[in-house]
Formats: sequence, C-alpha cells, structure tokens
Amino acid sequence: MEENLDIVFGRHPVVSALEEGRVLKLWLLQGAGGTAVAEIIRLSKEKRVVFQWVDRRRLDQMAPGVVHQGVVGRVSVHRYQTLDDLFDRGDPSPLLVLDGITDPHNLGAIIRNAAFFGAGAVLIPRWRAAGLSSVVDKASAGTVGLVPVVQVSNTANTLLELKERGYWIYGADAGGGLASRCSFSTPFALVIGAEGAGLHRLVRERCHDLVAIPGLLRPPLATTEKFGLNASCACAALLYEIVRRGVS
Repeated sequence: MEENLDIVFGRHPVVSALEEGRVLKLWLLQGAGGTAVAEIIRLSKEKRVVFQWVDRRRLDQMAPGVVHQGVVGRVSVHRYQTLDDLFDRGDPSPLLVLDGITDPHNLGAIIRNAAFFGAGAVLIPRWRAAGLSSVVDKASAGTVGLVPVVQVSNTANTLLELKERGYWIYGADAGGGLASRCSFSTPFALVIGAEGAGLHRLVRERCHDLVAIPGLLRPPLATTEKFGLNASCACAALLYEIVRRGVS
C-alpha cells in the first residue's frame, strides 16, 4: 500500500473515516445489512465514495487476522500534529503523554479514553512505541480523528518543553501519592507508562509529582503485570478522577 494510504476496518471506524472525508474506496460483505451498513452506504453516496460488494474471502485477504465486521476501506492516513500545532490553540489541558506504549490496542483504547474525557491531546514518541494505524483506529472505535495526536522525538525532552510552557507534570505510578488526594495544578500533563515496566527512569525524574490510583493493592503487587491495571485502564481511572473533581 502507498505510504500515504492505509486501510480501516470495522463499522464504527469506517463511519468515522467517512465523516472525516478520508475514505477513498470501500468494500462491503455481500448480503450484509442492518442499520450500520445502511448508514455506511448513505455516507458513501453523500461523500461520493465508490463501494464494492465482495465475498468474505476477499475481505479476509484485505484485513487478515482482524474482526472487520464485513467492511474494509482504503483511506488517507491520519496525520500527526506537532507541538507547535498544539500550542497554536493555547495550552490545552490535560495532555496525555505516553511512555513506552507499544501495544496498538492499548494506544487505541487510550485515544478513546482521551476523546471521552476531553483530554487536550495525546503525545506519543516516534521510536519504540505504537503509532497510528488501522489497528489503532479500530481499537479507538473511530475516535482517532477527535483528539489531536502529537508525535514527539523524545518523551523525556518533551516534558522539559512542557515545563517551559508552564505545565505541571504528573506521572502515573503505583508508588506515588493517591490521585484522590492530589491537588492538580493546571495546565498539566499526565504521563502514562507501559504496564509492568512503568515509567522510564528519566521520564519519572522529570515529573513534578507521581500519582497512583486508589485501590486495595499497593506496591509491590500493584506494580506487577499480573495484579496491576493495564495502561488504558489506568489512564481511564485517572481521567475519571480528574473529571469528577472538575479539574481542567
């Protein structure tokens, strides 16, 4: 596939991509019906997107090993934003800064959390991390286009840039103080590390404060993959606490 093209699959992601005007062509499962398919066809006609009815084997070849729900589209890829793009809109808060998230399903779920809880943006590193893809689009339930996704060269250095902009940096860490007792200063960024490994040393050192999710387990059990929350669940729990307290 060409560098600036990608595929999207699943009914909700395809509808979102159609609404964004990114779909170039669609393939639908022969005989598929229902409200969702009818909406996809309506949007395709409205956006003048060519669609073709094909058998399941063709769809399985186009999107191997995934649950495509009978619809696959060729789309122009989501474009990353820059920190300059972000700051052109002021100092949005909270920002989600990801450190070592390599699972695209986790990234998609985090973007979905960001959209639901109204985060200002999701910042991801260029190297050794999951990036935007059709798998991320599917896992986000089509919300990728609703939240600015900024790709940065280095997470630790980005924290320094955010500090210079006046952001307070909170790192999610099971050894930190309970988020329910934290006085969040705004604007702020919340740094989420990978489950198990957690935050990298330099990233942790550059946080102003470390915050933990209230739970029955405390370290060391809460820091292990077996007992700890995965990254997207931890992110959702912390964002809920922030929204519940009306911090923005």
